[in-house]
Amino acid sequence: MSAVPEDIAGHAAVLREDALALSECAERLRAIEARLEEAGAAPPWLRDSVRAHLAACAMASADVAEAAAWLRRYAAVTLPGGRSARR
Repeated sequence: MSAVPEDIAGHAAVLREDALALSECAERLRAIEARLEEAGAAPPWLRDSVRAHLAACAMASADVAEAAAWLRRYAAVTLPGGRSARR
């Protein structure tokens, strides 16, 4: 990855879009889960699988959003005259 602030910010923007896509996937899985519960006809293993994938999407979305935020901060401190990152 380039240390050019604009490039870093670009990577952060892509990650933010990816986090949004994962969040939308989790929402679709929530809707599927609700329909499965309403129908009551789905086997338990299918409901468990949907729940597991929903949890994975939600967790991945949060992790990717956090990575995007860190990259945005890094881009800001790499600008000429940017402040050092605080811990």
